[in-house]
Amino acid sequence: MELATGRRAVDGGEECLVEWARRIMGNGRNGLGRTVIPVVLLGSGLADGAEEMCELLRIGVRCTAESPHARPNMKEVLAMLIKLTNSREDFNYYFS
Repeated sequence: MELATGRRAVDGGEECLVEWARRIMGNGRNGLGRTVIPVVLLGSGLADGAEEMCELLRIGVRCTAESPHARPNMKEVLAMLIKLTNSREDFNYYFS
């Protein structure tokens, strides 16, 4: 989640990253899209990957669910990450 947001896990005085991400992303429901990705990252040439970074944040929110039974296992996480990678490769193939 730190990579996708540019935020630290715990910043002095602010809510922790997990709480912030849950609030912003709506506990797994469709989130705010590119608006959660810092302008600094979008301005550094990473804007093309904003949707992927949002999906990475959604995966992070699922992995940090309060109930252990609600969290995906590592096999499921790997499948989500592979799907995310493949969708990006498909995009690059069709638009290059």
